[in-house]
Amino acid sequence: MKTKLAAIDKVTETPGATERGYAAWKQAKVARGLEQAKNRDAMIPMEQVLRDFGLEG
Repeated sequence: MKTKLAAIDKVTETPGATERGYAAWKQAKVARGLEQAKNRDAMIPMEQVLRDFGLEG
């Protein structure tokens, strides 16, 4: 029988579930992304992303 999880248990982190150094890596990755987002001209246009993934309508 499948155990039912409360919704809060599905979205909260469990201690020890992530690899060592993951939090620092994640924080650095987000910081790099925020820095890159400041230069709007260097970003890939949404139309190209949709075309590349074949999601055009």
